[in-house]
Amino acid sequence: MKIEEALQRFADDKEECVIYIEGGMIIARVLEIGDGFIVVDEKDSESVINIDHIIRVRTYPKNEKGKRKAIF
Repeated sequence: MKIEEALQRFADDKEECVIYIEGGMIIARVLEIGDGFIVVDEKDSESVINIDHIIRVRTYPKNEKGKRKAIF
């Protein structure tokens, strides 16, 4: 499976994800996946991220009531 295929699940969900990149993390929704890049929506702006710099992607964790948990 290619990384683009795996990331497509996050684009289909339209939920906020935590995207860990070299040097930090981004909390955003995945809008589009291209050949070697993804387009994400961070509140008021869109960004393009090179897939080679992504370390990990996961959905934003929520508690039992559906509220966002703190990320450390």
